[in-house]
Amino acid sequence: MRYQRELRQVKWEKTMRMQIAMHCGPVFAGIKPSNTVTLDLQDSRELVETFRNSDIKIWLIHAGSGKCLWLLYREQEVQEYLMIPKHQRFLKNCGYSSFQLKDILHALRERYQLYKDDRQGFPHELGLILGYPLCDVLGFMEYQGQNYLYSGYWKVYDNLLETKKLFDAYDRIRYYMVKQVEYGTSLHQLMKAYGRYQISSYA
Repeated sequence: MRYQRELRQVKWEKTMRMQIAMHCGPVFAGIKPSNTVTLDLQDSRELVETFRNSDIKIWLIHAGSGKCLWLLYREQEVQEYLMIPKHQRFLKNCGYSSFQLKDILHALRERYQLYKDDRQGFPHELGLILGYPLCDVLGFMEYQGQNYLYSGYWKVYDNLLETKKLFDAYDRIRYYMVKQVEYGTSLHQLMKAYGRYQISSYA
């Protein structure tokens, strides 16, 4: 909670660097496999250049009305998460026949476009790709986003105490990343430095 308050006090500058720090700090730190960020076309071009040949990959989920929805992800971590047997069963029930990440991302892009065109429901498998617990993805689907125990980085339907601890860790890392960007640290420097820090470093 402390870091939520401090994040609200940060001097917000809507630059690509600041948006990435705010939305994707936990991905940089290696405690979340992926996250999404929405950028305009100019910032999207900067994003592509910044993450070229990076350990953190980018994937365009959707583009429209001058905005781009990007997925920033660590390929191995996302693939391993999706290969968990119960996650494979969920993806199969969602209509996926391949569990290779690139195939899933291509299908997700198509499904998201259908959703934006009002031709299909929201692709809830995106939650799994973002590293959400399956119980929370299923709870969101069953209760249509209602009756949750807590709402933070996602809506929580089970394992509340553990998930709130994880949210606190996300807050600490985001605060650290944002302050570093405020001090002039580049994203390249943050990507290079993240591995030297342990989660306790953000407390």
